[in-house]
Amino acid sequence: MIKWFHKLIIITLFVIGTFQVNAQPSLTPYNVVYETQSKNQLGSMPMGNGDIGSNVWVDTLGTIHFLISKTDAYSEIGRLLKIGQVDVTITPNILDARQFSQTLTVQDGVINIKANKDGKNINIHCYVDANNPVIQFEGSSNFPVKVQVTNALWRKESTLLLGHDRHSGYGVAFRDTPFMKEKDTVLMQPNALIWAHQNKSSVWQLTLDNQNITDFNKIGKDPLLHQSFGALVSGNFFITKNEFVIETKLPINKFDFQITILKEQTPDIRKWTQAILVINKRIQSLNKNEQYQKHMEWWHRYWNQHYIIVHSKQDSNNTYKISQGYLLQRYLNACAGRGGMPIKFNGSIFTVAPDETLVDKKEVGLDADFRLWGANFWFQNTRIPYSAMYYSGDFELMKPFFDMYINAIPLAKYRTHKYFKHEGAYFPETITPWGSYLNDNYGWNRSKYEDGVSENKYIRYYWQSGIELCKMMFDYYEFTNDKVLFENKFVPFVKEIITFYSQHYKKDAAGKLSIQPAQSLETYFEGMVNPAPEIDGLNAVLLKIEEYKTVIKDPKFQQNCNQLLAMLPVLPKEKADDGSWVLSSGLNLGKRMNIEDPQLYAVFPYRIYGVGKPNLEVAINTFYKRSDFAFNGWQQDAVNAALLGLTEEAKKMVRTNFSNKHNGSRFPAFWGPNYDWVPDQDHGNITMRALQAMLVQSEKGQTYMLPAWPKDWEVQFKVNVTGRKQISGNYTQQKGLVLEKFNKNIPMKIMEAK
Repeated sequence: MIKWFHKLIIITLFVIGTFQVNAQPSLTPYNVVYETQSKNQLGSMPMGNGDIGSNVWVDTLGTIHFLISKTDAYSEIGRLLKIGQVDVTITPNILDARQFSQTLTVQDGVINIKANKDGKNINIHCYVDANNPVIQFEGSSNFPVKVQVTNALWRKESTLLLGHDRHSGYGVAFRDTPFMKEKDTVLMQPNALIWAHQNKSSVWQLTLDNQNITDFNKIGKDPLLHQSFGALVSGNFFITKNEFVIETKLPINKFDFQITILKEQTPDIRKWTQAILVINKRIQSLNKNEQYQKHMEWWHRYWNQHYIIVHSKQDSNNTYKISQGYLLQRYLNACAGRGGMPIKFNGSIFTVAPDETLVDKKEVGLDADFRLWGANFWFQNTRIPYSAMYYSGDFELMKPFFDMYINAIPLAKYRTHKYFKHEGAYFPETITPWGSYLNDNYGWNRSKYEDGVSENKYIRYYWQSGIELCKMMFDYYEFTNDKVLFENKFVPFVKEIITFYSQHYKKDAAGKLSIQPAQSLETYFEGMVNPAPEIDGLNAVLLKIEEYKTVIKDPKFQQNCNQLLAMLPVLPKEKADDGSWVLSSGLNLGKRMNIEDPQLYAVFPYRIYGVGKPNLEVAINTFYKRSDFAFNGWQQDAVNAALLGLTEEAKKMVRTNFSNKHNGSRFPAFWGPNYDWVPDQDHGNITMRALQAMLVQSEKGQTYMLPAWPKDWEVQFKVNVTGRKQISGNYTQQKGLVLEKFNKNIPMKIMEAK
């Protein structure tokens, strides 16, 4: 039973009157430390600046490796490629010493490498500059060393994309005639290493032709053709040995070099070269100490805007893993969340060459460009990292996600008019970075299918993403109060999505909207009617449109929305075998084809049912009678449990998930592969979102504290809530909830930990 804290007003007044702000808790206990060298790439440690990333490891021979990545390094066929790999050797070598450590200092976004052998020691620190497109490497030793840096290029020849490797090109790679893996270009520059991947061709026009939207080439621009991405490696006292190696002229005690990364769309590789040289010169002219200080300042601001640190004397091992897992997943989000494309659910930018823990032994030999499910975007998976960013206040990181879909609206509108002869826009579940269907899903042989009907049944009528994006945009506005972004970008997007639904479907005999042909996520296929996620989502979004009509300022659109709201069928329910009422996934469901629970979309993401809302018992009944009980990977059960106030269930799932890393990987937040790949970004982020919902649930007009919080878990926190406000404080069994920073204008109900 839910119990309200009966001294709410007295406590609130006391806290405001004594306003205190405690220092941010130290993150040092959650640093990641390796005390031995790593066997291979799966022993790597990630670092990044939001767009550029690197997996860093020191092998058993003492060689340092940097596997370099970028969020939007898309090849001519749409594979997300690594920029490359740089290897560093030190002579005399002591990095193979027994006295060794590699440490990720989370608070600073820095990796430190130390070794000591027979009185000789070396200290190296490296980071991806938070404010510049460069990886910085700096080192010192108490004895003179020679440093050699090698371009460990593996894309030296163009080859066919064959066998299991075709999964890395999922989207275009499964037509009868395979595509090519094109080679990189090695360039020459005095005392530097320089190389680039050039897209001399593109699948963009082929995709438009295959999907019968050829003439969109008069509106849109090919995003792949002539795209070049690569790196320049240079440093003080380094000279060229050959086109793949630079080294220090003489043994020295202090050494540094930079890896500058650039992606630019130009048909002339000389222009790309000139551009990266200019960037590199600018970076080298910066004051190194100031540059490093500004880098750390960015990370310190990031950590200071949000934290959840959990402790328990009775469950100390698990609560440590929860706190570290939460912090490290948020670290990974920051490393890849400010780039040209959204965070990839299936590995982010930190995939590595797989071993037998990830693929069958006969498939070992795949390179670091490999990932299952390829480089395109599944909305249901892609949204999950962003669902955790409202309470963490990571609004800057959310913009690439929104922008990808907003930028694709012209194609989506063109496609809608071409296929269905009406206005508006829709998005299939799986899209390329520019918004088209994946050809492998849409089908290469279109003779059997009408326009707009994909060959892949799992996504054929799965168009739910547009509605949920609209809800996420309203949530973003309520958390940030960013009226400019809402009016200029979000409102036009919402209008196109709602226009599609108002014009695409017919009415039934009762005058209600009949959503068919349709499917309920990937679980119930065509033949079913009125899928719950669509009904739930349209209800939620249309009510928000009514709530914000004075901001939207379009009476005609508002009238259409009110008419559509009145036409919506009732939220689907059904009687369970025991006679209790539960939520339904829709009508005429047919055979269950996947393991989702569409009926619970009414809880998450649409929040129609939950703590403090009517008919909570119906939603709780539905949760306990759900069809599938898995909660790893992209499964939403942990969030649903927390939103329904089911403390023990949420506690178990969060504790289990944050303890469940990939056995073959060394880094404690490389989850997976689960349903997708390593590191699984859905697994960590859905568990983040669940922990947040256990602690706080905030919607415009009401914030609930401790709605599903275990009595035996102590917590320090700073969280963002609606209205661009923050709450910080702590909870202990002895003192209960103590709020340190609190805005009196936040309507709040404090619930009793259970």
